[in-house]
Amino acid sequence: MTSHSDALMQILSQNQAATSLFLEKVIRQVDIGVHDHELGSLQRLSFDIYVMLSGDSTPQGDEISEVLDYEYLISALDETLNLQRASLLETLANRLLDRILKPSSVEAATVVITKLDVLGGDGQLGCSITRIM
Repeated sequence: MTSHSDALMQILSQNQAATSLFLEKVIRQVDIGVHDHELGSLQRLSFDIYVMLSGDSTPQGDEISEVLDYEYLISALDETLNLQRASLLETLANRLLDRILKPSSVEAATVVITKLDVLGGDGQLGCSITRIM
């Protein structure tokens, strides 16, 4: 399994620089899960999203139109959560990756989803998926 760090190292091995955009610790209430007690019940999920671009993304005119507007990460998250209910974190993470990887400048991305309340304060469960284009 490729990690976020591995993906970044792969991009750096082919380029002199890389840019990483991120959205971290966004919490949403989501109906997800496979167990009977989870069906129809909202659970708090934390989302961390990392996007890697080759190069250092130096805008010539300091204008948002010259870079990938990272606010698309919030839109991708909200649009994905509005799709059909997912039972598995892996399904949700892959759907989110599909949207995040759409811009042609994106070389790789990682999605980390954490269930915040499952273990009653004794740790957290989650899923992390990295995809390289």
